[in-house]
Amino acid sequence: MEKAIEPWGVNVPFTIIALTYWALGSSTLFFDPSDHPYLMMIGAYSLYEGMFLRLFFPARKYLPLHLTSLVLMSVPLYPFQALSSTFLFLTELLGIRDVRSYGSKFPLNLLVLSSPIVSSLVWFLFPFTGYNTLVTGLLLYLLGVNVGIFSATMGLKAKFGIWQLPVFLLSFLSFLPKLLVFILVGYYVWLWVGTRKVRMELTPLLTLIGSLSVTASSLILGQGIHAFALGVMTPMFYSCITYSTSRYNYGRTTPIPVLLAVSYFLRFLNLEVSGILFVVVTLYFLLLIRHNMTITTLKLGMSAKYLRG
Repeated sequence: MEKAIEPWGVNVPFTIIALTYWALGSSTLFFDPSDHPYLMMIGAYSLYEGMFLRLFFPARKYLPLHLTSLVLMSVPLYPFQALSSTFLFLTELLGIRDVRSYGSKFPLNLLVLSSPIVSSLVWFLFPFTGYNTLVTGLLLYLLGVNVGIFSATMGLKAKFGIWQLPVFLLSFLSFLPKLLVFILVGYYVWLWVGTRKVRMELTPLLTLIGSLSVTASSLILGQGIHAFALGVMTPMFYSCITYSTSRYNYGRTTPIPVLLAVSYFLRFLNLEVSGILFVVVTLYFLLLIRHNMTITTLKLGMSAKYLRG
């Protein structure tokens, strides 16, 4: 029973893989840019899988499945990422079965819980449909997990289960980058419905504004994938990861969505400066979560700072 519930820092190796592939993907811009999107997507999905497992199924009981997903995601060849997502889905099924057998319950976050099977599907389809399709798996997770973040920080009404169905269906339009801003508008309006009092907290508000401004600008400027990456994916990842692992530093994530938005706009003026800014923001993010990237965290699944009190 102890092994069934005892966690480990499953997100740590996935985060290391993500950063490694982002570094490799960035370096390809100087050698063979054709590999850039594939490597960056491996990095993004590595970060996603690590955080999905940490938040929902971090128990050592699933260690073989965790490691299988990690190894498969690390191989830069098709269809290894699709297989990694498939094992992630298998972990989810076993985890849900175990939670029910323990008599426990948790809110049914349809957006988050559907992301593994959708991720598996879009990775299998990727050679035929292109990189835009891969946005959907990430978007489902990001919109789902940020329901809790926006609720906790701004007082927006959290909705689960069947109430998430409109956003779930809307997310599948993300394979067309030009529709991304309309998906986000629908998502934020959906969050506001039923909210009695909104708290205007700066950090999540800037994430919201940044995502809308960047994706709306991409309708004119183009580069929809980069608009998603710099306007939606990275700021939402960095803020929710900091909130869930190092909440004492969440308020310090305020500059992140602003700087990432600037990085997107700089792409059209100076690609190198845009890339450097992305690296600076990422290093700043790692500084904020540094207590969760330790050997102690890897062993126990907890921030070293929390353990020290």
